[in-house]
Parts: sequence; C-alpha cells; structure tokens
Amino acid sequence: MKKLMCLVALVACGFALPTVSAQGGLQVEDAKLGKGVQDRNITEEATTFAVDDKVYLWLRVTGSAGSDSIKVNWKVDDSTDTVTLQIGGSPWRTWANKTAWKAGEWTVTVTDAGDQVLKELKFTVQ
Repeated sequence: MKKLMCLVALVACGFALPTVSAQGGLQVEDAKLGKGVQDRNITEEATTFAVDDKVYLWLRVTGSAGSDSIKVNWKVDDSTDTVTLQIGGSPWRTWANKTAWKAGEWTVTVTDAGDQVLKELKFTVQ
C-alpha cells in the first residue's frame, strides 16, 4: 500500500511540473512585427514599413530552463545582421529591432543555439 501511495504521489507531481515542448526545447509561441514596444507588448503591429523606420520583432518564448539564448537574423537581399537575445525563463517576452535601411522584401528568422529555426516572418520595406 505504501508503494502504491508513493507511485500515486510521483504521478501527481509529474502532472504538476511545467511542460516543455514535445521537441524538448524552446518554442516561439507568438511573434509580431511592429513599430515599437510599450509595457512589454508590440505597438503599431504591421508588415509594411517605410525606409528608415525602426522595425520591432516581439516574441513570446516558452520551454526555457532559464539560461537559454536565441538568435534573430534580419535579411534583405544578400545582407544579413544577427543579434543574440537571452531567454531568462518560461514564458519569456523579448524583442529586437532593426532600422529598415533598404527597400525590399525582408525576412527575420529566429533560431535556437543549435540553429534550429523556431520562427520566420516576412515584411516589406517601401
């Protein structure tokens, strides 16, 4: 009986633990592009920007043990720029920004430390 109670307690504890993604790592649960961040939320959400606008990528990341990082890669034509963001817990909201210095079709790609793509968004600069 004592063993059964221990087993029930272990199973119950297992259900109470925070869950990590099925892949066992970070996940981008939400991603938005906009013209700013206020109170840790995106403002003026958009997918089209003017040259010299500052473009913000806002992310909600889950699955972190508290000491992970992600990379944000901004790309237009053959030009790329990458920044690293620290993820301090789960869930975690973070953001990056880039001045849209060139007109064209841009891609912003979020990857984990192993370069696995977590999210990719496209936007236009006119």
